[in-house]
Amino acid sequence: MKRSLLAFSFFLYLGQLWSQDLRSATIDRSDNGKGIKDYLSKVEQDYGADFIFDEDRIGNISINGVTEKRYLLDYLKVFFQAFEQEMVQAKPNVVVILPTDIANKINQKKGFLIVRRLKSGSVNLKGEIYDIDLNEPLVGAQVLVESVNAGGITNIDGNYFISYRTNEPYNVVRTQYIGYDSYLQLIAYSDYGDDELPRTSLYPNTTNLEEVIIQAYMLDRNISDKLTGVEKIGIKSIKMLPTFMGEVDPVKGLTTLPGVSTAGELSSGFNVRGGNLGQNLIRQDGAIIYNPSHLFGYYSAFNPDVVDDVTLIKGGGNARYGSRVSSIMDVTLKNGATRDYHTAGGFGLVSSRLAIEGPLKKNRSSFIVAGRISYVDWILNATKNLQLSQSSADFGDLTAKFFQMIDEDNFISVSGYGSFDSFSFVGDSLFSWGNKALAFKWGHSFGPNTSSQLTLAGSSYNSQLNNRNEIEGFIYENGINSANVVYNIESKFSEEKQMNYGVELSYSLINPGESKNTVPSSNVLEFNIDDHKTLETAVFGQYNWDITDQFAVSGGLRYSQFYRFGKGLVNEFNYNPTNSRLPEIQNSRNYKANELIAFQHGMEPRVSLRYKVDPTASFKASYYRTYQYVHLISNSTSSSPQDYWLSGGPNLEPEIGDQFSLGIFKNLKENKYELSVEGYYKMVKNPIDYIEGAEIKLTESVEGYLIQGEGFAYGVEFLARRNAGRFNGWLSYTYSRSLLRFDSPYDVLTVNDGELYPSQYDQPHNLSVVMNYSANQVLSFSANFSYATGRPITVPISKFYYDPYISVLSYSQRNEFRVPDYHRLDVSMTIGEVNTQKKFQGEMVLSIFNLYGRNNVYDVLFDEYGGAKKVSIVGSMFPSLAYNFKF
Repeated sequence: MKRSLLAFSFFLYLGQLWSQDLRSATIDRSDNGKGIKDYLSKVEQDYGADFIFDEDRIGNISINGVTEKRYLLDYLKVFFQAFEQEMVQAKPNVVVILPTDIANKINQKKGFLIVRRLKSGSVNLKGEIYDIDLNEPLVGAQVLVESVNAGGITNIDGNYFISYRTNEPYNVVRTQYIGYDSYLQLIAYSDYGDDELPRTSLYPNTTNLEEVIIQAYMLDRNISDKLTGVEKIGIKSIKMLPTFMGEVDPVKGLTTLPGVSTAGELSSGFNVRGGNLGQNLIRQDGAIIYNPSHLFGYYSAFNPDVVDDVTLIKGGGNARYGSRVSSIMDVTLKNGATRDYHTAGGFGLVSSRLAIEGPLKKNRSSFIVAGRISYVDWILNATKNLQLSQSSADFGDLTAKFFQMIDEDNFISVSGYGSFDSFSFVGDSLFSWGNKALAFKWGHSFGPNTSSQLTLAGSSYNSQLNNRNEIEGFIYENGINSANVVYNIESKFSEEKQMNYGVELSYSLINPGESKNTVPSSNVLEFNIDDHKTLETAVFGQYNWDITDQFAVSGGLRYSQFYRFGKGLVNEFNYNPTNSRLPEIQNSRNYKANELIAFQHGMEPRVSLRYKVDPTASFKASYYRTYQYVHLISNSTSSSPQDYWLSGGPNLEPEIGDQFSLGIFKNLKENKYELSVEGYYKMVKNPIDYIEGAEIKLTESVEGYLIQGEGFAYGVEFLARRNAGRFNGWLSYTYSRSLLRFDSPYDVLTVNDGELYPSQYDQPHNLSVVMNYSANQVLSFSANFSYATGRPITVPISKFYYDPYISVLSYSQRNEFRVPDYHRLDVSMTIGEVNTQKKFQGEMVLSIFNLYGRNNVYDVLFDEYGGAKKVSIVGSMFPSLAYNFKF
């Protein structure tokens, strides 16, 4: 009997629930004329439901057109369409009414989410982001709550947490990650909502030809960011560019952006806003890469299979960055997959590569290992040029990274890199160089609003010239070894106020050069310049404040100190010599081991301002100062194995850069198009050049042959970019000048009579046009056109003879003339199956470098009689074929 009563009561309860189900609610003719707001409020009370809508849009309308009794939800669905509103039943008892244009943008599957909101208006969102195909968490995916300026980034487990305040009935949330289609969801607020969102899965954007995103960072980052001069480019965008001999190159991708140039084709060195190569700091996962080139610049040091993204800071950077007056290039390596094993690689005409990644412990730790190796000799040996056919070249590198999630608040990573290069010209001299880098990172979270990162890194670069001449053979070596420690803390006080601060220490041991004879009877002078032992320290802090929705400021201060220690011999020079046109050593001091030789320091303030005109346009302005205490010594315009580093000291003051920037940024059609114009003016105190007739190689007196003066650079950078669609790309144009002045009471330290003259990197006009087109899922095309003003050179303008056999050349003023203007068109075609549902994917890439065979002049050489000879790197069309795969 009791069981029967219990069963009856249970079914009676279910019947009551059904009778109160919102789906059973009806409306009839007697409801015509009632205000919709009051009517829905009564329905909410009767049925325990929640109707979510914007009162400003529909709160004043009344019910009409009801001719017979019908279900309420069926009526409302049609009724709201007349007001361009869409009704969505997100839960059995929760209905969302929103504008039709917003509803059409939301991903229909799992696109409408109901979240709980506190009475104070506070909302706490948490969820996870995954790759739909690999079922892998996406680390660093961005979750942005539109219209309230709130957002978060996923951690190693793909989880995120966002806290914000809002009084709006709903908000659109955008989830995005580089290389994936963005995902739009609507978050509506209800007492019946959840605190945790379901998993969001993203699709790689290669499967959606109508929405190929070439820049998948925050879509309005160029509008919202407070800093100027920051360029980000993902590896997917880089891989779209035409290649030389099938090799994707992150550095070449940067040179297509405004304000970034290169001295000549296929040079891995790059110049930023008129600066030289040594004024760029290049880091890979926090470790310094001193020479970013393979094969004299034909390839860069960065393996595209392990690069996640590349950031270039060319003005107004965060205070945690310093040490160089032109730019910071930050290369981030991706973490290995934490669920499944993957392999990727490729075969080209002169090199091959292979990368393997996978979990060591699923969802906790992972690894990725990638290597490249070359086989260039077969091309050299096949040429008709006798000298090249007797030459040889070789390079290779290995990159690896280990990632471990310790717990919810701690993770560590270890990445390593090693490379080697060698080049022998007609069997005479062997050039060889190599990089080594090791970085350890520990990330720790103190809570939802404070986190820290500790980076320990070591770097090494060594180069060697082995002259194998049987009469005057010698070996010349130089290098630099460094160890860096950076501890950075980031604190979020509110959505409007954030701060990061920390310390940095860098120890370096520099070998400027030493030469040893390999032939006992050689007449080449042996020498060994004392090592430079240095310590650079810095404390820094950066504060970001969104004062209003429109106006924001980012201010920072960095205080750096530089110490140079013995032992070492330091020369004092006489710059008014009587017996020579070059400076003479007039005094020397021998410092003991660890004795302080020099101390230099400086304050490095920086500030950036941003004013949003509206959500699609902003103005930005910035100023920053940077000190540089170590200097790259080179007599070439591109990276060379014989380049070497010198530290500051009694004869070399630090380079000090002051830069002002002002820019206008505009996005169109929901960030589909980007437009920007940015101007800058940069002053550099104590830039380095050479006195006339200086010999900077194979000498102990190199510091005496260097001069310091002042430099000026200014320009205007224009960028137009289409971010989405089958046809996409960008156009960048830069007008810039880079000028130097060396004026001294001493004639030997004066250049061009103390007047301003163009530096080697002065190229007033620089244009890049990048175009990509996806014809279908198998076939895509890409093209890149480059144009630049010819770089300055010094040429002989007359000559005279001592006797019939000896001529003396008289040269123009320094950098008075220019080589011809540079222009080149590269194209490529990619054929391959890009359906990510398949386990094995392959593609064939056909590239044509220098399509119309432009014989661009890299340099002009003059013999002792004044005869000129043009030097070109690739003076004809160069096709290449490569095959890439992953599974």
